[in-house]
Amino acid sequence: MHLGRLHSLLCCVILAAGLTRAGGSVTHETNCDVCVYGGTASGVMAAVAAAREGCRVVIVEPSRWLGGMTGGGLCHIDWGQPEAVGGTARTILKDGLTDPEYREIFNKLVRDHAITVVYEHRLAEVRRFPHGTMIRSITLDLAPPDRFGCPLPEPLKPSDLSVTAKVFIDCSYEGDLMAAAGISHTHGREGQDAYGESLAGVRPNLAVYDIDPYLKPGDPKSGLIPLLQDLRMNPEGGADGLTMGYGFRWKFSFDGTGLPIDPPEHYDPQTYELYRRGFQNHAAMDAGRRMRKPGIYEPEKGHIYSKNAGNLARALVSPTVYGCNAEYPEGDWKTRARIWKFHQDFIRGMTRFLQTDPSVPSDLREQALKIRFLPGIFDDTSGWPHQLYVRESRRMKSSYILTQHDLEGTTDPEDAVGLASYGVDDWPYATFPLNGKVALNGGDFSQLCLDEAHHGIYKIPYRAIVPELAECGNLLVPVCCSASHIAMTSIRMEPVWMNLGESAGVAAALAVHAGLPVQKVPYPVLKERLLQLGQKLERPVFAQAK
Repeated sequence: MHLGRLHSLLCCVILAAGLTRAGGSVTHETNCDVCVYGGTASGVMAAVAAAREGCRVVIVEPSRWLGGMTGGGLCHIDWGQPEAVGGTARTILKDGLTDPEYREIFNKLVRDHAITVVYEHRLAEVRRFPHGTMIRSITLDLAPPDRFGCPLPEPLKPSDLSVTAKVFIDCSYEGDLMAAAGISHTHGREGQDAYGESLAGVRPNLAVYDIDPYLKPGDPKSGLIPLLQDLRMNPEGGADGLTMGYGFRWKFSFDGTGLPIDPPEHYDPQTYELYRRGFQNHAAMDAGRRMRKPGIYEPEKGHIYSKNAGNLARALVSPTVYGCNAEYPEGDWKTRARIWKFHQDFIRGMTRFLQTDPSVPSDLREQALKIRFLPGIFDDTSGWPHQLYVRESRRMKSSYILTQHDLEGTTDPEDAVGLASYGVDDWPYATFPLNGKVALNGGDFSQLCLDEAHHGIYKIPYRAIVPELAECGNLLVPVCCSASHIAMTSIRMEPVWMNLGESAGVAAALAVHAGLPVQKVPYPVLKERLLQLGQKLERPVFAQAK
């Protein structure tokens, strides 16, 4: 049996053995000081930090693996500026480590700190105390992912476990605990007028391709060909509910050896009519662009199969369909499972299409005929990465909302619990018909630095990772923190979320030991402990270029 699966089963068996059967529909109950929902890298940092401070900690992870994207495909480190990364994250993150090595680091951390991990369970309900703003417990459904790592649309056993804790930390990429607790939040793109952000809202189209979007060419009444979204883009600068593209960080083999990429069960070549027409019309589907400096565009070339990073491309030819994830942030698990599976089936079907369709250029066909998954990375899911790259989902709205102004260096909050520095970085939001052609919207920002004086480094305050006290007094949200969309395009890097997770874990422990709401944790006490752990809370001073 695979070690990760064995560890999962042992943790669940050990947990269940110490539980009593509860009345009502909940099968098991457990108690702890701090419950971390989401075993992402941020979640592991939060749990370890709280355990080091003497708390009994439970991690709830819907999948069978710890680390989220760190070890789930993202082993290349998006540092931004390394000077902005401190704490335990700085000792863990190293260029050159593989995904399995990262997963083992996280497994060892939870073992060494006697942290209980509940795998294959996901949130079903949040229960509050009858009076006040505190969460009493969360109810979990048993819902193991399928053999390729995709979530199940329906749980195997509803209301299987209840976890009672003094403080909860939501480290999920989706912000599910935050939302279920009734915390104010949002998703999508705010308009420019919401926070006075010049980069906000609907952006110009990334590219427009000379491909007829209609089933019957030239006839809008005939309907759209597959993979296009039937929408009209709002005016530039306006708000919408769209979310930047998701995907997987694939680990491909290009020499014809490795784990096979089989076509989907119901493969239909007509699904890929968009690309067939593009190839037939020589539509330059691999043409894209990006902005690394304000107002300056540079070309970016598309691809389906990327070496090393296995990332997306800012072009129509990319290993995803931009816009297919629009329903994910607020979707139920049936919706999310469908979107997750679509991402897997798209690369399956696209590979078969490139291998077999007469319209495909010979160089792409030859590449597709040899493409496989690298063995030794995700063997327990047959080569498929087990974590969908949810770059951005919900965002909390609290007393401090990080915005473009923070990224521009015009703010200096006094209660920092971490730094960020990556720059504005997003991916396209939609693939849609436009004047008889096909367009991609937005997604042009690529590590766009807005504050050269501080090398793009800015502070993230404690107020941005806790909700308003009137909404909840025992919840911290270090991942889906309080930020505008533009700010989140920069914050959303794993080193940042790891640092914020560690700070949240320390704050949770302080709240537990003092019997305080998390909002009332004395910042001087929190700051002192974070500095002892090596956290970076002040922007470095850089010599100004002459």
